[in-house]
Amino acid sequence: MDSAPLVGERYQVKSQLNRGGEQVWRAYDLRLRRDVAIKEIRTSSAAGGAGPREARRQALREARSAGRLSHPAIITVHDLVEEGGRLWIVTELIEGLSLRDTVLHVGPLPPRWTAWIGFQLLGALRHAHGLGVFHQAVSPTTILLTGNRVVLSDFGLAGLGRDGLSPAAAVRPAPAYIAPESFAAETPTAAADLWSFGASLYFAVEGHPPFTGADVITVLSGIKSGPRPPEKAGPLWPVLEALLQSDPGRRLTTDRAVTLLGELLREAGVSVEPYRLPAVPPSAFTS
Repeated sequence: MDSAPLVGERYQVKSQLNRGGEQVWRAYDLRLRRDVAIKEIRTSSAAGGAGPREARRQALREARSAGRLSHPAIITVHDLVEEGGRLWIVTELIEGLSLRDTVLHVGPLPPRWTAWIGFQLLGALRHAHGLGVFHQAVSPTTILLTGNRVVLSDFGLAGLGRDGLSPAAAVRPAPAYIAPESFAAETPTAAADLWSFGASLYFAVEGHPPFTGADVITVLSGIKSGPRPPEKAGPLWPVLEALLQSDPGRRLTTDRAVTLLGELLREAGVSVEPYRLPAVPPSAFTS
């Protein structure tokens, strides 16, 4: 980054942000006079993978898909910059800690707090899935907490790590937060995102992931045996258990999960907005 303090003749790079070891930088938008976050997407191909040109096209597709999303719980993509053969993604700057860092600092969160975080995140996932965009890397690292927002970052960037690509900005979640079917499947799904979502909430309330292991084989072996028995989840456990079903067909849907979390929150005295179905498009009334 020292060699590129000004990106796209517009973004003045200031300092590195603490995002779990990711190369994310605070920058200043000279045109709109605001702070932003900026991340380089490297598109050098690995052995046997796609070439640099295809890698670059895939990176652009993923970033543009993320740019279509507009939801309070999804980080906003401001810009894509191509300069000197390099690609940068510019997003809003979120001043806050990741869910991972929050739990490491303060310890496991109460079930009602965790349920509230989950309720916000489900709105984000439902919005993205409705547009055909899948996160592919929901984890305590990509969930950001601010004073009044819960925000999912890095939509679509996990997909850049597929097909032999090795971009610096690709998000590589720990095996404990990857749905079991995703280790073999190449096509992302809503059910896989929901499994990762459930594993992240389990971490939030228990202080550790539901399945432990340094490698994929160990984690998959644990998944066959079921998650570690919870000690602190309380009334949240039935929701988490249903989200962590190894069979995607038996897993909770987004609508059912948000209904259950809403009921849990209301029973705990936490006011939440009623869950609304999507508006019916005008084309539904035309032949």
